Amino acid sequence: MKKFLNISLLSLVALSTLSLSSCKNEIDEIFDEDAVARLDKAKNEYIDILTSNGGKWQMEYYANGDEPGYVYLMTFRKDGSVTISGKNEWIGYVEGESLKVPTYGSLTSLWDVITDNGPVLSLNSYNKYFHVFASPEDIPSMSEEDIDETGYGHEGDYEFDLMKYSNDTLYITGKKYGIDMIMTRVDAGVDDEVYMNEVVAMADSFFNAKIPQVYINLPNGIRWIVKDGATSILKMFREGDDEISTSETHNVIITHDGLSFMNPLTIDGYTIQSFIRQADGSLLCRDDNETTITAGDLSDVILIPSFIWKCDTTQFGGVFKEQVQSLRTELNNYSKRKLSSIQVTFNSNLNVYTVDFACVSGKNTFHPTFYMTAEAVNDNQVKFSYTGEGDAASAIYADRCPSMLSIMETISRTTFTLSAGSLLAPVDMKLTDSSNASNYMLWRL
Repeated sequence: MKKFLNISLLSLVALSTLSLSSCKNEIDEIFDEDAVARLDKAKNEYIDILTSNGGKWQMEYYANGDEPGYVYLMTFRKDGSVTISGKNEWIGYVEGESLKVPTYGSLTSLWDVITDNGPVLSLNSYNKYFHVFASPEDIPSMSEEDIDETGYGHEGDYEFDLMKYSNDTLYITGKKYGIDMIMTRVDAGVDDEVYMNEVVAMADSFFNAKIPQVYINLPNGIRWIVKDGATSILKMFREGDDEISTSETHNVIITHDGLSFMNPLTIDGYTIQSFIRQADGSLLCRDDNETTITAGDLSDVILIPSFIWKCDTTQFGGVFKEQVQSLRTELNNYSKRKLSSIQVTFNSNLNVYTVDFACVSGKNTFHPTFYMTAEAVNDNQVKFSYTGEGDAASAIYADRCPSMLSIMETISRTTFTLSAGSLLAPVDMKLTDSSNASNYMLWRL
């Protein structure tokens, strides 16, 4: 009886074990099926998201943390095709152009949403304008450093984990290298080439190589100096700090509407990342709606000693237009001379600003030059004062062409209000008589 009981207990244990094993397998199958179902559902949802409303998206693409970002337009279709358009120097490189020339390119290739640990956007057929960043080829040198990158290239991704969708924005992460990026929906009627041309033009309006530095203006009054903006690899340091020991670099991307840092950046207690271009050409931070990026006060910009301003006399108004017209007549009467240009610059040896009237006679050009001092009245007003002096030629021309002297005297008694097409790249400066707006001049860098 005891033997039978022991055998029965063993049998029950075995049956129990078999039963538990069977239940576990059934539970695993149920959860596996749910996981697969959830992935399939997510996959189909993202396919619908990507292809709906015309399927056109702007991708803010970063290949790595050492290069600037690049904008691409992608139009996704249900048939598995995607048109990828961009305009940058690497497309130019692919087409055999100079690396310094942004080149437009557009090609159609294939795409899919695949499943891994989650839904993944895969640009799974070769598109030379986009996959150039994933190619393991050596990168041609764009600087003095010549590093051999054979075997890894830019280290850019072409597959992206689809992390979240919200308000026509897709948040994605490079599958291999883990860089966070975003995609935003674009109207289906947008022309790709026109759009990309506007992106490049936007970049030129933000950071002009003629403007040596711009400023991040924090709400608390602290400024950070930004250099090398035209490269989209910003060199930054707090105003007043030592540039060499404290500067840091951050890569950014110029989009159709503004500028974004690759990663959120915290400086002096403020976290910033994305900026939108304003009507005055400045950039306003979307994160706090207070921080701006500008080139500084216009009165400071126009008086930068290293700048050479060329007066566009075709854009003079009021008394300045009349005086230039009279000067041209007087120069013509003076041995058929012609006014070639008027240029304003700072002479560090004499510690004065000079106004150079270039006058052409045949193959000869004469440069009567008048001297003046300058001061900033406030952040957008400036006052010049003619010293009554100039080089040797100025006295001769002042006698033969009195309108030249009249221009200097009018400048001297005028307080100018300054304006520019862009507060971030004020390479064109309008000087308007603060007491009579019909009198104005336009100076260009």
